[in-house]
Amino acid sequence: MYLDERSNRILNVLISNPDISNSEVEKQFALSRRQVSYSFAKIIQWLEENNYPTIKRTNSGKFIVPPLLISLFAETPDSSISTKYIPSENERASLILLMMLTSKEELSLLHFSSAMETSRNTSLRDIKVAQKQINDYQLEIVYSRIYGYDLVGEEWDKRRLLIDVLNTLFDMYQGEYHIQHFADVTQEEIQHCKFRLDKVESQLELKFIDDRIKLLPYVIAILLKRIQAGHVIKTSYFIEYEALSDTKEYEAAELLLEDGVSISKQERLFITLQLLTSNVFSSQSLAENELPQLRNAMKQSLQLFEKKAALSFKDKEALLERLMLHMRPAYYRIKYGLTTNYSKLNRVSENFKAVHFIVKDSLQPLQEYMECEIPENEITFITVLIGGHVISSGETIPLKKRAVVVCPNGISISQLMERTLRDLFPELYFYRAFSTREFEKLDVEFDLVFSPVPLQTDKQLFIVQSFISDFEKVQLRQRVMQNVFGLVTPMINTEQILSIVEKYASIHDRPLLENALQNHFSLQLPSEMKQKEDYLLSEVITPETMIVRDSIASWHDAIELAAQPLLSKGAITENYVEVMKHHYPMLSQHILLNMNVAIPHGRPEDGVNFIGMSMLRVNDGILIEDGSVVHFVVVIATVDKNRHLNALLQLMKLAGHKKDMDRMLHSRDENDMHLILREYDS
Repeated sequence: MYLDERSNRILNVLISNPDISNSEVEKQFALSRRQVSYSFAKIIQWLEENNYPTIKRTNSGKFIVPPLLISLFAETPDSSISTKYIPSENERASLILLMMLTSKEELSLLHFSSAMETSRNTSLRDIKVAQKQINDYQLEIVYSRIYGYDLVGEEWDKRRLLIDVLNTLFDMYQGEYHIQHFADVTQEEIQHCKFRLDKVESQLELKFIDDRIKLLPYVIAILLKRIQAGHVIKTSYFIEYEALSDTKEYEAAELLLEDGVSISKQERLFITLQLLTSNVFSSQSLAENELPQLRNAMKQSLQLFEKKAALSFKDKEALLERLMLHMRPAYYRIKYGLTTNYSKLNRVSENFKAVHFIVKDSLQPLQEYMECEIPENEITFITVLIGGHVISSGETIPLKKRAVVVCPNGISISQLMERTLRDLFPELYFYRAFSTREFEKLDVEFDLVFSPVPLQTDKQLFIVQSFISDFEKVQLRQRVMQNVFGLVTPMINTEQILSIVEKYASIHDRPLLENALQNHFSLQLPSEMKQKEDYLLSEVITPETMIVRDSIASWHDAIELAAQPLLSKGAITENYVEVMKHHYPMLSQHILLNMNVAIPHGRPEDGVNFIGMSMLRVNDGILIEDGSVVHFVVVIATVDKNRHLNALLQLMKLAGHKKDMDRMLHSRDENDMHLILREYDS
């Protein structure tokens, strides 16, 4: 029989640490007591079948490992080791791949079965497992009578596979011996590479971490063998010479090859990449003009994390320095697709669960700078660094409920809706707003959904209008707190209050009192509804960007006329107007603020040069599809996601006050209208 991979690893731990207890094995491998017992039974069976001394387990959960067994499995560089350890199925598949990547002769099934000491059928199964392992590398195992078993694909992908296979095998029991044996590299070759790397560290003041310095000599030695055998990189589009040739690691590659080995510039750059991706400490290998930009992107990501997690990092500069030490080599791993599986970080600690999804949502500045997505394994590493800093600083990040905002009504409306809900529910963590189509393809964990339209979801769904009054916010908060958190909050009912007042007094202006009550109770919400941004409403809508007309022929004529002041200023282009007409073929409730103000708009890339808003007042009104009329059209032009939101919130508040909208409609001119807008600058 052959031990499975889990049983193999448990056996190795028992031999290397005989004093370990059953409960410690459970904890180390994240297994149940039953799973450990099952593996232990297989270990005993395998030891007996191979005539080895067996291991016993006491009632107290301790293991008794015979000294003879420890001696037999002692790690020695002789060839008898292979008879003492039977690799698992996955390990055998990795060893087969290593043979294909390093062998100078044609490989047959006999080579594999002989090397692994397995049957032909077992070797055939192992080859199928190996094919599954390489599916993500765009490689294929093929067989021919002339060339035997071989890997077909680009050399770049074979190099990626080689590095990952070495990384995997190095962690296996007696990994160095197996790599030397199956890759046919000698101890002398490895020692020579180690000597060269020591020289590199000394001359260039580089320092490689211990784990990588053990593996790196094997990577370099085997790469040189492939190059000398004619397996060279023939394409250059994925490596930018200028980005690497001025680094210390390029100098290091030259030192490693100073024996006069003749290899191409591309191969020297590839070896440079291996040094760059080796987690180097205390080094400044990025070009001088790139380091400040990378640092700034990382700093912006940390600031975004602080905002989303509602905390301030203690000793943030120290954390930034640690992240930069990590990101310096990670930059090249990510940029050139050389990220490997961090087996030691496969499971993010329970303490970091709250950190992990906030980190993922905070790395946008870093991704934009690098112009590529950051792989999950790299995000996990960053999570551990940030999470460790948070814990060591005595901070805690509560695992908040996660909310998704879904809005089908355009970027500005969805952002306004998201902003309103974020302010209303500081107890929730919000992802950015998604469109309906994005939501249908969403691949993130969440607990509840806010949307103005019904959606297919098994999570808690709250139907909420895109624009809600302060009183509706209070009602929504009461529903969410009760249904999500189980907290019953007193319902604020202005009608009940007014009815009580009317028993003892006369109300001369009921709408005014109702508004006053709603405004008062909205102040009782747990956080402010507004956050100061760059622009006020009266700053973006001025008398010069207002137009008054008695009537208008059509809705599209209204868009064109309302946009004219922004066109004249150069804030938008003609294309922006055409996009708005295309997106909004008719005036519908989807773009109305409190049924009073229409806000047609496009995206920044549709033709926005700088931020602006313009207002059209139509005295006779514009007919809506439900038969009512709207008197105001405000065209919004924004260059980013945030700077217009404060002005938009103020416009929304104005649209919710009927009395002030009547004042706007009956004002004498644009200057009087602007004075009313200024009342909402707060």
